[in-house]
Amino acid sequence: MLELHKRLSYKQAKWALVLLIAMGILGSSFQIFTDWREEKENISGRMVGTLETVENAAIESAYTLDSNLAKQVLSGLMRTNVFYEIVLRDDLSNEMAYYYRPISSHSYSWLSDYLANDLKQTYTLELKRGDLRVGELTASIDNRAVTENFISRTLRLITTTILATLVLSTAILTLIYFQTSRPLSRFIQQLGSVGQRKLNNEGLHFTEINRDDEIGVLARTFSTLWHQRQTVEVELEKREAYFRAVMQQSRECMLLTSQTGQILDFNDAAIHLLGYRESSIKTMNLKNIDHKFNREVLIDWTQDTLGKVSTFETRYVRHNGTMVPVEVCASMITLDNTPRYLVSVRDITQRIKDQEQVRYLAYYDALTNLPNRRLLHDRLSNAIEVAQEHDHIGGVLFLDLDRFKTINDSMGHHAGDQLLIEVSKRINTLISKGDTASRLGGDEFVLLLPDICQDMQDAQATVSHLAEQLLAAMSTAFVIQKVELYVSASIGISLFPMDQSDGMRILQQADTAMYKAKENGRSGFHFYRSEMQQFATERLKMEKALHHALERNELYLVYQPQVNDQGELIGFESLVRWLSPELGQISPAEFIPIAEETGLINPLGEWVLMEACRQLYTWQQVVGLPASFKSLAVNISPFQFSREDFVEQIQRVIDTTGVDANQLDLEITEGMLVENIKAVAAKMNALQQRGIRFSIDDFGTGYSSLRYLQHLPLDQLKIDQSFIRDITEDPNSYEIINTIISMAKHMKLSVIAEGVETNFEENILSSIGCHRFQGFYFSKPLEKHTATQYLVEKKRFPIHLNEASSTF
Repeated sequence: MLELHKRLSYKQAKWALVLLIAMGILGSSFQIFTDWREEKENISGRMVGTLETVENAAIESAYTLDSNLAKQVLSGLMRTNVFYEIVLRDDLSNEMAYYYRPISSHSYSWLSDYLANDLKQTYTLELKRGDLRVGELTASIDNRAVTENFISRTLRLITTTILATLVLSTAILTLIYFQTSRPLSRFIQQLGSVGQRKLNNEGLHFTEINRDDEIGVLARTFSTLWHQRQTVEVELEKREAYFRAVMQQSRECMLLTSQTGQILDFNDAAIHLLGYRESSIKTMNLKNIDHKFNREVLIDWTQDTLGKVSTFETRYVRHNGTMVPVEVCASMITLDNTPRYLVSVRDITQRIKDQEQVRYLAYYDALTNLPNRRLLHDRLSNAIEVAQEHDHIGGVLFLDLDRFKTINDSMGHHAGDQLLIEVSKRINTLISKGDTASRLGGDEFVLLLPDICQDMQDAQATVSHLAEQLLAAMSTAFVIQKVELYVSASIGISLFPMDQSDGMRILQQADTAMYKAKENGRSGFHFYRSEMQQFATERLKMEKALHHALERNELYLVYQPQVNDQGELIGFESLVRWLSPELGQISPAEFIPIAEETGLINPLGEWVLMEACRQLYTWQQVVGLPASFKSLAVNISPFQFSREDFVEQIQRVIDTTGVDANQLDLEITEGMLVENIKAVAAKMNALQQRGIRFSIDDFGTGYSSLRYLQHLPLDQLKIDQSFIRDITEDPNSYEIINTIISMAKHMKLSVIAEGVETNFEENILSSIGCHRFQGFYFSKPLEKHTATQYLVEKKRFPIHLNEASSTF
């Protein structure tokens, strides 16, 4: 309970009493002041009136000089008790009569003396008989006598006022007490008890809640706020319990930290990941386990707040000193009105191993551990660029084993694999540092010599010497399964940069030369030679024709079906074709690189996109698409995607054609994701908001990071046809496809295999979880009229080749 002097009721009573007394004093003072002014006038008037009553007798006594009559006059005046001294004189100022009595005394004489200061003390009445002055009458008033009545009246007024004030104060205070103070006291007592006990099932209830006044409103308001608070507390307790349950049940390491990185809470997974004791983790800061953690990291986290998550990779230090690669997802949350960081840490050791394994399987031969076709193409392309820049000569040696099929068939595939391993070892002993020995598949090996010399004759001599060494090494017996085997090799050689040929053409030239060596009797080598001027002339002619192809409507689109494992049509891939009146049918593999080099790829790509969207709109609005139909795929060139206005270009095409963008699938390559991933993600996110889907074409042949793929708005991975082509012979391809499918399922992406040409390939792909296909086994690319007919007839696939009215 509050002390008395602190209570509101006490303060109300005190100040009410003070105010009432002050008002009573002020009112009484004003009344006394006004009464006293009137009393002074009355006293003066009474004195004058009293003297005037004896004026005639006094004039007579003065005129006749009758002393006895004068004494009688004065004696009458003295009986009024208002004078204490009276003198009657004649016209010569001789005293005719004189009376005096002592001034009266009472309890308030001091007050009478004080009031007398405002009164006239002596009154003189001049006595005249006609115009003749006969004398004067002088009287001095008794102040105590004349003010006694006023003082008595004033005291009664003060007493009455005080009593009335006390009575009124008591009444008001009583009213305040019963109407305000006591209800407030009860309300306060109930509030005090609320903080000391738990509410029962009926909840909080105040006795004043039914009142219709302010206290009732206060009680109801507080009751409502209290129940809302209870509801919020219950909800907060549930959320806290849920939050802690999520933290504890999460398999990922969860850390709750302060703004300085001090660890405040953690789950069991954190103990398992870091290896520290529970008591040790509570005293640690993030910088103790992450040496890269600093103020800059905190600033980045703070900038990525308000529902956003900051994700990055780093390495954490375990208790035993080992480093563990982790992916950290940090976000700012508010607990008890205090900013905190919730950090989710995932051990990505296995993911990094898987990523390295996928990369290795994609670029190295699983049998010989030599670089495979994809890595060779990359190194060859780089070697050609360097050779052109520094004006030196490089070379490619295409080696194919003679009689390998005979050995493989007679002794089995295991023996054949052992022979290939031994061949790769002998090849590696002959090449120099910086050269590359690769296996393309089967018994085909390619050696890349990026920098031989700058003189053509010396280059030919050096390569010829290496070819002879290779032939000699191959001619020596191989001991396989305790059996001596003899093989020979045929080698084709192509030097670069003799023209503007790319890596693919260089390999084709070396392959052609190798077959020429076989024609010449095997176990030898042959240089590729051609008329370079003819090639340059043909390329220039194609480039010139391509400039007019769009204007002359020489380009058109065909559509290759994409199907599911039920044979239902789920989409098309739009493919551009060129039928030149001068050059005939030209493969996209020939004119697309020219378009990219000359900059024609941008108008060409926009034309393809516009035509594909117009056709898709026709199918959507006129023909009607089956329920199984998902999307129409359009290939996007890296040059087209890199344009700053790419997003605006796509949106303009969509708005112009009116197509439903939810059935438009843009196919991009992994190479687009290598540089400036933020710009790529921004464009993809902007287009995804319009409903556009994204697929990665030729997946598995590029350099994409799995971490980048995880944070991009992708819908589908398209397995490169090179893996499909080798799936029946190369276990490496099978493992790569299996890894891609497993990874796609983990990332919740669909997978489609392109280049499926046999039922056997389809069955293998289906067995490892791929249920979307595209390839010649199902259907070749179709003209738009045939594709429309298939949509109307709801064809199922594969379609026999003879049933297609027009194929390409």
